[in-house]
Amino acid sequence: MPAQKGPGLLIRPYRDGDFPEVAGLESAGIHERYRSAVFVRQMGALSPATFLVAELDTVIVGFTVASIVQDDPSRAWILRMMVRDGFRHRGIGSALLKAVCGVLHSRSVRTIYLTVAPENEPAVRLYLQGGFVQESLAHAYFGEGEDRFVMKHECPDGHSR
Repeated sequence: MPAQKGPGLLIRPYRDGDFPEVAGLESAGIHERYRSAVFVRQMGALSPATFLVAELDTVIVGFTVASIVQDDPSRAWILRMMVRDGFRHRGIGSALLKAVCGVLHSRSVRTIYLTVAPENEPAVRLYLQGGFVQESLAHAYFGEGEDRFVMKHECPDGHSR
């Protein structure tokens, strides 16, 4: 994927040297350093083409990672999207979403899924603006009290719209 730039913003593939910053950002979101570190290392190895970081003036301010469904490469899931506190509402999430969808579509993915907490209104708005639609509400998706909207984005011909 060629790097995408905005005013001071660079969206590029994850590199192994990004590990400390990305793992720190990931653990800040879920407060479990070990599990975050394992997730980042594994996704760096398993999904290198669809693991993207947002860099603003050489500081990693966000990331996203997606995975193509092994048994059906026309489908993929965005597994994580995070933007560092203090850098939200600057278009970074939109840039990451557009970039990861572009990478997935270039690999002939036609349907992209993600889940989001219904109460996370800024994220729901971001995904709706990015062309996703709510497919369903999954009660207790991650356990009791962890409901999620399942959202999807379809591109029938496998190319970005």
